[in-house]
Amino acid sequence: MTLSTRYRWLAVPALLLTLTACDQTGDDQTPDDRATPQDNAATAHAPDAQKPQEGLSPTFVNRTLKAPDCEGDDCASIDVRMIEFDNAPELSSELERRLVRMGSPISDSMVDEDKLPATVDAYADDFFDQSAQANADSDNPRPYHTTLEAKEVGHHDDLLILELQSYVMTGGAHGMPATDYMVIDENTRQTLTLDDMLEEGQKPAFEAALKSAWQRWMEDSEAGKTLDPDDWPFSPSDNAAPLADNMAVTYGVYTLGPYAIGQPTLTIPYSDLTGVLKPRFMPETTVTDTPESR
Repeated sequence: MTLSTRYRWLAVPALLLTLTACDQTGDDQTPDDRATPQDNAATAHAPDAQKPQEGLSPTFVNRTLKAPDCEGDDCASIDVRMIEFDNAPELSSELERRLVRMGSPISDSMVDEDKLPATVDAYADDFFDQSAQANADSDNPRPYHTTLEAKEVGHHDDLLILELQSYVMTGGAHGMPATDYMVIDENTRQTLTLDDMLEEGQKPAFEAALKSAWQRWMEDSEAGKTLDPDDWPFSPSDNAAPLADNMAVTYGVYTLGPYAIGQPTLTIPYSDLTGVLKPRFMPETTVTDTPESR
C-alpha cells in the first residue's frame, strides 16, 4: 500500500524569497520578471559566471509504503519525504538514487553499486522481500522500517544545499542513521563535490582546518569531552556543505565516537578557508580572521 502527497515548495520561507525574485508572475515568466545580475549575489563576486538558468522549481513528495499483503503494526514500512525538481528531472533522479542507496541495509560483503536500486519503488520491493525472508515462520518478527528524507539546509549565492538523511531499522537495539549533503549549483544544475569547491592542491589545507575544528569540538562540546582521542582519533571527510555562515562537515555514527553521540557536525569558519576554497564558494559576508569572527 502506498500513500503519496505532493505539494509545491513555495510555502517554505527559505525558498520563497528566492523563487519570487526569479518568478513574480507564476510559470509564464517574462525576461523583465527575472532577477537582474545585480540581484544575484554569486554574479557580484564571479563576473564570469555562466548566465543563470530559470530558477529550480522544487516540489515536496511525501510517501508512505507498507509491505503488500500485510496487516497490523508489525508490517515493514518506508516513509519518504523527498524533493522533486519539476524543471530539472535529472536532479530529481540523482536525489532519489542517492537517498535510496543511503537506505540500503548494511552488509558485511561488498555490494556492486550498479546493482543497488535507484528508485523508491525498486528499493521498496527489495526491502520488503528482505523483511519477508527475515521474518518467515517467526513468532516474533523483527521490525523493518526505513525513513528517507531530503530537506533544505542552505540557499545562498546560487547554491542550494540539501541534507539527505536515512534511518534503517532491521531489528536489533536500534537502527542505523546516515547523513549526506547534496550541493547544487543552480546556474549549471550540477551537483558539486568538495573537490569542486577547493582550489587546486588545497585538500591538505582543508583537512588541516577540519582537524582544527575537530580539536575544538573535542575540547568544547559535551560529547567530545567524554572521548579519548586515542580511542577515537581524527578522520577526514568529504561530506561538506558550504552553509551561509561556515563550512559544515557531518560524520556518520561510529566515526568520531560511539553510536550514543550520534552524527557529529564539525564547522569551519570561512576565515580559516581563505585561499583554500575557490572564491565562488566564499560568501561575500566573510569577515577577516578575528576572535569575534570565531
